[in-house]
Amino acid sequence: MSNFPSYMSFFLRSYNNVSHQNFQIAPASSGVLNAHRQMQFTLPTNAMLHLSKTRLLFTMSTASSAATTAGRLAAAKSIIDRVQIDAGGVALSSGCASSSVLAQCIDNMRTVEEDPVTSHTELYRRTSGVNGAAIVDATEAYTNINNAQCFAIELGPWFATMQPNMLPTQILPTLQVTIYLSGNASVVSSCSLPADPQVILPLVAGGVQATYTVDNYSLSVSAYSLDDGVFDQTLATRLNSSEGLEATYCNYESFSNTFSTGSTSVSSAASSLDKVIVAFRAAEFDGIKPAIGVKGYNNTLAAGLTVVGVLDQPAAHGGAKYLNATTNFTSPTTLLPSAAADNWAKQPNISIQVNNVRFPSYDARIGAQTYELLKEAFETDKTACQSLVEYMENRCQLAYKFNLPASQAMRARSGLNLQGSNSQIRIEAVGDKTGLQTNGNIMVFVESSVVLKIAAGKQLMIIQ
Repeated sequence: MSNFPSYMSFFLRSYNNVSHQNFQIAPASSGVLNAHRQMQFTLPTNAMLHLSKTRLLFTMSTASSAATTAGRLAAAKSIIDRVQIDAGGVALSSGCASSSVLAQCIDNMRTVEEDPVTSHTELYRRTSGVNGAAIVDATEAYTNINNAQCFAIELGPWFATMQPNMLPTQILPTLQVTIYLSGNASVVSSCSLPADPQVILPLVAGGVQATYTVDNYSLSVSAYSLDDGVFDQTLATRLNSSEGLEATYCNYESFSNTFSTGSTSVSSAASSLDKVIVAFRAAEFDGIKPAIGVKGYNNTLAAGLTVVGVLDQPAAHGGAKYLNATTNFTSPTTLLPSAAADNWAKQPNISIQVNNVRFPSYDARIGAQTYELLKEAFETDKTACQSLVEYMENRCQLAYKFNLPASQAMRARSGLNLQGSNSQIRIEAVGDKTGLQTNGNIMVFVESSVVLKIAAGKQLMIIQ
């Protein structure tokens, strides 16, 4: 009855000799790590790994060299600057620098935020969500005794987008994962801590850059086994055929530049260019910065500072919401919408060009036009934004999609074929450039589909 709809069918699939086990993978070397350090792990070599369920677990703390500064942690995954995946010395993915910025671009397109329990998605202003302790007059710090871990994060696009996502590692050389840590400014907001009264001011910068440390880190992996003989035989047959096996995953390249002249260019030679993502940040975004209050939220709510045990995230009391300065995206103009009633209508027009061909065919003004294109590019009907002013001042990013809808779900490569030659991708402010921000930052992420061809003897070929 498999031809009938599922709600009418009695059809049942049966798989024999299935087993499932979770493993904790220790790093190649342990010890307390600080900014710009790295950690390395070796994945199991004879298991079918459910890659999207891989998690990095750790504990983390902030510190400050001045009593007038209190550190507040950003989202836990902001510690990752880049993740490199190697298979027997061959780089499957060199990783994308500024991964925390890319992660924020993706998070801004989610209607449901990550689980706040272990991902620290919200800034803890007065009360810690880890232990419920009052931290109004101190930096945010957690013990590392008993090898305790309080945070767990995903490892980025390679693990999330690899298809098939349950990957039998016995057909590959040994997989090594190297995680490069972010700088202090990407992970910690340096907030003012006045002497009297000693109550943290999250929106005011402290005198020094607060720092962070990571400890007790390990990987949690989910592994399966299907010992029915048929699966392994099918793999062996395909590996020994002329076609071999093909896996695919999303790859990202990142580029950072100033946008003071209103234009920047990057290059790509992808055979399937799927998407271009652009994020704008204010000048000196990586200096000594406090938390940035998201527009439209009650970020000065008194109860959040005086009531014991109340968390700051909106789900807890309908109050405050903050972003780290390095992941706060704002329109590249001094004419911010909240500064004057009509400024929302004075935002610059942005043109995206690939080899001098414009996408879209018109110059989209930052605001409703770019926002609707952004939703189409990420295939969503709603984003994390609650207002237009929030989009323009806290989550200002653009994106253009070149591949078919649901291509990843279909495991299809349908993006723009740049035919292996370096093609120019240009992002430019056009028309009236009045008020364009001096030395503002622009981040460009180029998304492409990569094919990993696997042959007998663990031979690999990567098609970018």
